[in-house]
Amino acid sequence: MNYCRVFENNYFYINQKTMKQFWSLLVAGSVLIASCHKSNNNTPPPPPPPPPPTKMDLLRDSVYYYTKEVYLWQDVIPSYDVFKPRQYSGSSELESAQKVMNAIKKLQPLDRFSFVTTAAQSGGFQTGVDQDYGFFIKAASVDNVLPIDSVYWFVTYAYDQSSAGMAGVQRGWYITKLNGVTIGYDQPSVDLLNDAFFGTTTNTSFEFKKPDGTTKSASLSKTGFTSNSVLYKTVFNISGKKIGYFVFNQFFGQPSRNELAQLFTYFQSQSINELIVDLRYNPGGSVETEDTLSNLIAPQAADNQTMYQYIFNSTLQNNQHQLIRKKLGYGNIFSSTANTVKFEKAGNLNLSRVFMIVTGGTASASELLINNLRPYMDVKLVGDTTYGKPVGFFPIPIYDYDIYPISFKTVNSVGTADYYSGFVPNHLTADGVDKNWGDVNEPSLASVLKYIATGSFRLANTQLQDMRYKALKEAEPFNNFLNRNKFSGMFIERKN
Repeated sequence: MNYCRVFENNYFYINQKTMKQFWSLLVAGSVLIASCHKSNNNTPPPPPPPPPPTKMDLLRDSVYYYTKEVYLWQDVIPSYDVFKPRQYSGSSELESAQKVMNAIKKLQPLDRFSFVTTAAQSGGFQTGVDQDYGFFIKAASVDNVLPIDSVYWFVTYAYDQSSAGMAGVQRGWYITKLNGVTIGYDQPSVDLLNDAFFGTTTNTSFEFKKPDGTTKSASLSKTGFTSNSVLYKTVFNISGKKIGYFVFNQFFGQPSRNELAQLFTYFQSQSINELIVDLRYNPGGSVETEDTLSNLIAPQAADNQTMYQYIFNSTLQNNQHQLIRKKLGYGNIFSSTANTVKFEKAGNLNLSRVFMIVTGGTASASELLINNLRPYMDVKLVGDTTYGKPVGFFPIPIYDYDIYPISFKTVNSVGTADYYSGFVPNHLTADGVDKNWGDVNEPSLASVLKYIATGSFRLANTQLQDMRYKALKEAEPFNNFLNRNKFSGMFIERKN
């Protein structure tokens, strides 16, 4: 301190020796500083910050995180760092999201159902608004003798307001040509049909053969329309019984409930005392619409009794769902006490039994209907074993897509829940795809009508029916290949 003070006050009197020493110190210090700077420049620079996540990254992350929160079997999903959702890539956003969901499904063998779709298609599940030809097909044989070598692609149903419906296409016809190419029962034909129904093609020329042997050509387009859930209805008068019969093809939202209200008003006006519900192609849909149909069919004694209960995972039941609380506004609505649904009997029908026509295409909300009614009335099934889907979901929107991870199962009033193998029918019959709706010679309908009249399902020509049933089973691989792109499930409707 004193030296500095002296230096500052007496710098004119510093001798030459002292000056030399000073400059030596200054140079040495400069070298030391320069050396320090050189050393610092050799230190590697810090790594650059990672790039911000892309929309694709956030989409894949969101599929993982939302599914992890609501998944019925959430314990099988590992942590984010282990699962690594961004490793799953596709050629599009949708395909990438689907690959994440498919990877989750592989962790739970019971899950054949979770999926991702576009927001537009998801909306159609609830409203019935769709954009396609408006009909579907199934491979079957009408051979009367062995061997079974004549298999055709029959029209199973057509929606009234669709391109097919407006062209008069009917159940019982079969496709002979597609854009001039003969269609057979082989893989190339399946590929052509798959591309026509589910590919980017928007217009196709079909040639059909009718039951009377005549042909009909129709140029059909994938146009927008609203599907009708009730495909057919009538009342049969047989053996002093008034038998209501209707074909219910899918549980859409409010439009389906409006149709059901009109239908049962008609049945009540006809004073029916037996009921046949044809669910053979019904893949499910809205549980709210299923509840409506259950209430219309159930006997008066079921009123205010337990219909079923929802079962959710522990995160939802314990009100710890932060993501969907923010996304969907769902509060404490998943507890077991809040999710018991009771019958609210509607209409004045008071039936003791109901007949249902079913196949392997009868799924989800259709099976829920069967399961709900069984404790309260005699439910007789005719046809084939149902699909086996006792679980459901609710849509979660992410960008332009909706994800449907399995998020609940249902249990009826006597505890029946896990029917993953489907419901076995009381009477096995072939699906008579060569017959139009309401044809009393169609095997499943004929069997029910015979039972109502005589107390026995068996028809006279059982050998022929057995042969046709065998033919349908042999055609299942091709039918399943086409059906893999179709919706199957039950969902809780999104609340606006």
